[in-house]
Amino acid sequence: LVIVDLDGTLIDTVAANAESYRRALADDGFAVTDEYYARCCNGGHYSSFLKPLMGGDPTPEAIERVHDRKKALYAACLGTARPNRALLTILAALRPACHLALVTTGSRRNATEVLDHFGLTDWFELILTQEDVVRNKPDPEGYLRAMAHFGAKPEDTMIFEDSAPGLAAAKASGAQVFV
Repeated sequence: LVIVDLDGTLIDTVAANAESYRRALADDGFAVTDEYYARCCNGGHYSSFLKPLMGGDPTPEAIERVHDRKKALYAACLGTARPNRALLTILAALRPACHLALVTTGSRRNATEVLDHFGLTDWFELILTQEDVVRNKPDPEGYLRAMAHFGAKPEDTMIFEDSAPGLAAAKASGAQVFV
């Protein structure tokens, strides 16, 4: 079994996320730079990084409004995302002999938009998102569920990950981890 993380590992989506947040924030007169997004936002929960960007003490409704606009704009910004060509080459070679699964803390909508944009949806026999687990990374639940789905043992599983929470989850699963 081969399990892959989506954002950052399979596809570098930093620029697409930053651009969609930039557009959503601009509607309310706020701004985010790529540098701030990469340093403070990427991999974090949107409520924690939007609050300082919006100044003062924005209401939860204001934060949700910006995030909802970001989600609506995201697909239009995917032209700035970059696939990990080396990992795609490895996965293409492994596909005939291995089950491929994707485990992401992103939403199903996000995963579908990204995979569809790059023509990769049919590469994965199983896609688990934040809606499919109770505990997201750094908890290994998503990885363990993928292994259970295929009846795979940790020693027969490879996980490709890039973020600190994802690496903690992957290592806790007992599988072989590739950074």
